[in-house]
Amino acid sequence: MTHLSSVSDGSDSTPARRIAGHWRTIVPTALLLGVAVTQMVLVRVADLSPWKGGGFGMFATTDGTAFRYVRLFVDAPERSEELNITESLEFDAVRAQLFPSRRFLTRLGEAAGARELRHGREAATVRVEVWRVEFSDQPLRATGRRLRSLTIPIVGQPQAN
Repeated sequence: MTHLSSVSDGSDSTPARRIAGHWRTIVPTALLLGVAVTQMVLVRVADLSPWKGGGFGMFATTDGTAFRYVRLFVDAPERSEELNITESLEFDAVRAQLFPSRRFLTRLGEAAGARELRHGREAATVRVEVWRVEFSDQPLRATGRRLRSLTIPIVGQPQAN
């Protein structure tokens, strides 16, 4: 009498075992997909530049640092003017330019206000605006569109020199 027995080749074909065996490929794939989806959502709802946050859309658009800019305006009782982005504000300005979140706009506005006070100039508020250059094809024309604007109150008095 012949007895048939199942011979195991060392592989278990249950789905749970196959998934557990491939975790080294599943985890990085899931993380990559998570970063890509997060970046796409932030581009749509928070004006993140497609060139940042993973860069998944960087070659599909001109919406990078070359076509975005930041404007700063200071207001005080005796003063209202646009400020230049100085070297000390450049890092914060680029961050706000590429991802104009409330946090980065506030950080830039507070830094600009503190700089004005350090130089003995009045500053009651600083308005930070992030703009993007958009292109139309009929006729070919570049126009600026404001993405975000935030006014930050500046607390403190100008220091005497």
